Amino acid sequence: MKNLTSDLLLDTAGGVTTLTIHRVAKKNSFTTAMYAGMADALDQAQADPAVRVLVIQGHETIFSAGNDIADFLQTPPTTLDAPVFRFMRAISSFTKPIVAAVCGPAVGIGTTLLFH
Repeated sequence: MKNLTSDLLLDTAGGVTTLTIHRVAKKNSFTTAMYAGMADALDQAQADPAVRVLVIQGHETIFSAGNDIADFLQTPPTTLDAPVFRFMRAISSFTKPIVAAVCGPAVGIGTTLLFH
C-alpha cells in the first residue's frame, strides 16, 4: 500500500486499484491536497493497462463528510486547474469501472462522486 498523501492510500493488486480515503479524525473530509492526490491516482489508474477497475473506499464508520470547509476557505478553487476540478474531470472521464465501497455517511462531494 502506498501513501499518496497522509490522508490517501493507494493499492494495486490483481487488476484492482483501491483508493482509500484515510482521514478518519476529520471524518474523511476532503482537502485541496486530497483532491490533487485523487486526481493523480485516477490518471495513474487510467493510464495503467493492468488496472481493470478502481475501488474508492472510506472507513467503516464514515465514507466522507464532504469538503473540509476550513481548507476550502483558505484555498478556494479559482481556476479550472484547481485540484477539485481536476478530480471532477478525472472521475467523470474515467473509462474503467469505478466501485464505491460506501460504509457510513457520504455527504457533499462524498455523495457527488458516487454518481460517477
